[in-house]
Amino acid sequence: MDKFIKIWMVAALSAVCFQTAHGADAKLINDSLVKDLSCRNLSVDSIYSAVYPRTAFHTYYHLPVQNWYFKSGGPALGVCWGLASAQRKMFYLARFDEKEELSKDELMRRTLNMVRGHDLSPQQVGEGNVRMVKSPLNRYEVLKYADDSLLSSWMGEKQYPTGIFPLINNGYKEEVRGKSYWKTFKLDVERAQQERFFRFSNLSMVVGDEDDRGTVENMLTFSVLKKNLETHRLTLLNLRFGRMDQHVVVAKDFKVVDNKVAIFVYDSNQPLTENVIWYDMEKKSFHSPGIYQGVKSEGDPKRAIGVYIMDEEERGPIEAAMLRHYQKECTK
Repeated sequence: MDKFIKIWMVAALSAVCFQTAHGADAKLINDSLVKDLSCRNLSVDSIYSAVYPRTAFHTYYHLPVQNWYFKSGGPALGVCWGLASAQRKMFYLARFDEKEELSKDELMRRTLNMVRGHDLSPQQVGEGNVRMVKSPLNRYEVLKYADDSLLSSWMGEKQYPTGIFPLINNGYKEEVRGKSYWKTFKLDVERAQQERFFRFSNLSMVVGDEDDRGTVENMLTFSVLKKNLETHRLTLLNLRFGRMDQHVVVAKDFKVVDNKVAIFVYDSNQPLTENVIWYDMEKKSFHSPGIYQGVKSEGDPKRAIGVYIMDEEERGPIEAAMLRHYQKECTK
């Protein structure tokens, strides 16, 4: 009996040693988003934990495109909203300084599909006529680019026209029965946001007074935002400076300074830098003089503003794409 127990203990210890060694030898992944991501017990939470926010969300990876007026006559708020949504996708789904797995043409097509949120394909409508119809993407995907960053691709656009930014900025033309259909970054941002803007749920953006929200609402908003940013979950914020003066940004990180919190954001009014929203923990109010001056030409830049968290439902498909990507990387 003693001999059997000894054999069982040796076997059990061997199993423990194997598990420990297996954990120690688990593959680690490093790329432009994560550092030392372990392939053991891979999950969405472990991916977020491995994100280095001050490098992964650096201005080098900002879309170097400033707001413009919709050519199609859409709402002005739609542009910054569309750019904010596109920027969050690029932060999470683009991998830079990598060996490209797709041709340049295919990278361009899939990047524009990601920005737009759906594919466009020809459909016959009778009498030989064709229209372009949307097909929702079944799922997002992580794309690898040889470029060091979006900023370097933008700066070297003339010297390297095959960089990712010049490719998506210039876009491409599809010929369908003698008609040309352009797919470009700006057009696709417009296409995505024209549909998203006119929704019943967006009435909250245009109703109410022009002042800051109440302290309870601000506390709840900051609580959710803080929890998101502590776990590297980028968050879209709608900033209301007045009923008709609003702006959408991407919150990336935060830092506590005395009794205030500095929230660092991507701001499409100033895409080549990083702007700040301040949360006053004593007054329970939000302020952003820097962003205010980029939206309004009059009034007090230091006045309190309304802050609303947006588009949390977009996070699920993005997270699923990241998890699929790293599961695949772990098998290589």
